[in-house]
Amino acid sequence: MKNMQKINVVMLHLGEEQYPQEYLDNVAGELREQVGKMDCNLMGSYKIMCFADAEQVVEALKGKQVDLFILNFLSWHITPYVMHLLKDYRQTPLLIWGIGGTTDSTGKLHSPAAAAGITGFMPIAKEFGFKYKLILEKPDSKHEYAQVADYIHSVACAKTVRASRIGLIGYADMGLYPLSYDKKALFKKLGIDIEDYSGYEIANLMELFSEEKVKETMDWIRATTKAQNTISDKALEKVTRLYLAMKDKSDGRNLDAIAVKCVNGITKLGFNPCLAQSLLADKDVSVICECDAYGLVTSIILSTVTGNASAFVEHYEVFDKEILVGVCGFIPKDFIDGDFKIKASNLGEYNTGISNVSKMKTGEVTYGRFYNENGQFKLFLAHGNTKPNPKWTELGWAEPTPDFPAVMLEIEMPMQKYLEDVPGQHVIMVYGDYVEKVKTVCDLLDIEVVQ
Repeated sequence: MKNMQKINVVMLHLGEEQYPQEYLDNVAGELREQVGKMDCNLMGSYKIMCFADAEQVVEALKGKQVDLFILNFLSWHITPYVMHLLKDYRQTPLLIWGIGGTTDSTGKLHSPAAAAGITGFMPIAKEFGFKYKLILEKPDSKHEYAQVADYIHSVACAKTVRASRIGLIGYADMGLYPLSYDKKALFKKLGIDIEDYSGYEIANLMELFSEEKVKETMDWIRATTKAQNTISDKALEKVTRLYLAMKDKSDGRNLDAIAVKCVNGITKLGFNPCLAQSLLADKDVSVICECDAYGLVTSIILSTVTGNASAFVEHYEVFDKEILVGVCGFIPKDFIDGDFKIKASNLGEYNTGISNVSKMKTGEVTYGRFYNENGQFKLFLAHGNTKPNPKWTELGWAEPTPDFPAVMLEIEMPMQKYLEDVPGQHVIMVYGDYVEKVKTVCDLLDIEVVQ
């Protein structure tokens, strides 16, 4: 995401003052050096071997923002020492990292008893409600730096999601209930605020761009896409102006996600927004149709965790173990397999816009949907595979009908259960298996995951 947050990390090297300090210092120094190279701001590294050490760290951290504590159990540790500090940081996640013992040349295992320190600490960590990840290394094993880096990334993702900004041009297209949202509850829960802009404002903004800017952008669109039929300058100018208006609003307000009212919005101006949104959407800006606010929250989570573009698909037809999912004219460039194809298309008497008719990539996917159920925010989350779709069309489009982006999504659960549990007509998809990584971030955000 363009606004990816870097977190402040504090390492606490926990041990016992009666153990050999030179040995513990050497281990702590090696770990500190490696964590310092990770994608974070290592703002402090402190030894806590006694109560006096803990008091000094309390003073050192006063007034500082800590996003993650790495509790580096070098050995056995008397829990009240570290809790003297942590009792005031109950909302800060913990990476609990225990170091195994070493075997000497005679085959004797020398145990610093980090396992004792950790198992003595875990009950109070749970009692206090800390969010945490536990790593306990085996004796003589390599240090789990990859796991440490992954959790630092997860905490950064959670911080980034909380700092995200969404802009909506309109509200809940067609009055559909899954597209509605509770602005205050969302802000209270995640810190995500939603700005809303009127269609009138966007329509006026569309007209403010110079003829030179519009022509330059139209030339770029024609050069980077492959038209499947005749695209008139008049039709392309309309969608170009919408693209420029949405990009101007997104850039100007530093948005992470944006959506426009489509069926009961832009199409009333005589064209659809599909191409404009396809051009705008990527890993840095999530875009969705129909002012689907919670769909955008899902997309922000998936794109933040994966670093890839995510996009919505809609259910069209159900088979025994597969669902035909697709979109009537919109996918991000990163979802396209092959050429970026566009086509002038017509649905009814007023929608004569330009559709993205590119082929969609297939393969392993993670998909889901953020939703509010009885006042509780949850994330429906699943793993699946996609394969090529049959030739199809949505009822009502004029002949020759456009070949909309679509895939066959293989469902890894009973179809009846899926249909009853999926919380909306839109699900958000990203390529790859990221279920466990998404679950970790949702745990940090206190979002219940429903699989």
